[in-house]
Amino acid sequence: MSNDSTITQQAFVSSLSEKRIKLIIITLLSLYPLTGMGIDLIAPSLPAISLDLHTSNTFSKNLVTLYLLGYTLGTFCIGFLSDAIGRRKPILCSFFIFVIVSILPAIFNIPILLLSCRFLQGFAIAGFGVNGRAILSDILPKEKLIRTATFIATMWGIGPIIGPIIGGYLQFYFNWQMCFYFYAFMGLIGLLAVMFIVPETHFNRQPLQFQQLKTNFITIATHRLFLGIVILMGIVYSLLIAFSTLGPFLIQTSLGYSSIYFGKIALLLGLAFLVSTFLCRQLLKHFYPEDIFFYAMIFFTLVAASGVLLAHINNTNIWFIVIPSLFMFMACGIIYPAGMGKGLSLFRHLAGSASATMNLINMSITSLTAFVMSFIHANNCLVVAYIYLGLMLLTCVNYYLLIKTGMKEYQIKQ
Repeated sequence: MSNDSTITQQAFVSSLSEKRIKLIIITLLSLYPLTGMGIDLIAPSLPAISLDLHTSNTFSKNLVTLYLLGYTLGTFCIGFLSDAIGRRKPILCSFFIFVIVSILPAIFNIPILLLSCRFLQGFAIAGFGVNGRAILSDILPKEKLIRTATFIATMWGIGPIIGPIIGGYLQFYFNWQMCFYFYAFMGLIGLLAVMFIVPETHFNRQPLQFQQLKTNFITIATHRLFLGIVILMGIVYSLLIAFSTLGPFLIQTSLGYSSIYFGKIALLLGLAFLVSTFLCRQLLKHFYPEDIFFYAMIFFTLVAASGVLLAHINNTNIWFIVIPSLFMFMACGIIYPAGMGKGLSLFRHLAGSASATMNLINMSITSLTAFVMSFIHANNCLVVAYIYLGLMLLTCVNYYLLIKTGMKEYQIKQ
């Protein structure tokens, strides 16, 4: 890292007025709901896609898996690339590709094309997701970055709120193809917004050399506290993925409710997530992120255990899965943004690489979860309840093996 490049970065940040910084932040945050809609908009259409294309339920569920896999690989590749070439160009290219691959499956109803485009949708939107966070790391001080990260989670959370209800109505009154046209329209808005409002913010470039990338990755991925945090993020996000993958078939196919009804339930769960991100922001004013992880983990594990008991009482009562799901969405809304802010703050000098590594690990976990869920037939509430409990127990194991010891190591180094 040269002194000249550091001065250039500092000079650029100093040249930004408070008004310009706020405009950049508002623009980026306003686009984050699209990343949250990547899964949830088409969730109500998964059973219809299986019927329309004459494929299995596993095929439709893997539309979630491939999107997450694409997002995982996209954040890793584009995140490291952005530390070398900047933030703006990768975002613009990503939105352009997202628009194209959203239109294609709507026009050509070919199963293999649909699978490919879902992978590319995830890969493309990852370019915005990872670089949006990196831009905030570029222009905000550490304390404000941790607080602003909760807003990222809040705006992302709007996607799971409005996505299923929009997707439910699009499916009910039109067809699943209309969801992809909607994706393309939103991607076009993102392309234009970044083009006219968001400048390049990264001038402290890292050489695009394999050895340097490898060194950065190893440095970040072997940081015990960072690793524990991103694994925790992946596990709690898997709570949402479990519902998004199994919920449409449980509620619409097994329990007999409509796509609109599923959308309304998903709306309720999304609102719970959104409210919990605001709660997280308030908690961060009074507690360290590590304390939030611990107490939230204990509380929501007990809730998940209670959900199993409820499902044993009546495994076909829809509210006996909706209520536990609501609390699981809250768990993600509290833990995930606190983890994101804390994790990014550990490597502000390698913001793109840290964001890429963060997503590689936590999204690999959620991709694996979605893949496993594609083979599970949840014909009653008990199956989902046990999955919630299992995931929450994993958060406890992760906390004691990595986060707790990682905090001690980090405090010693400080």
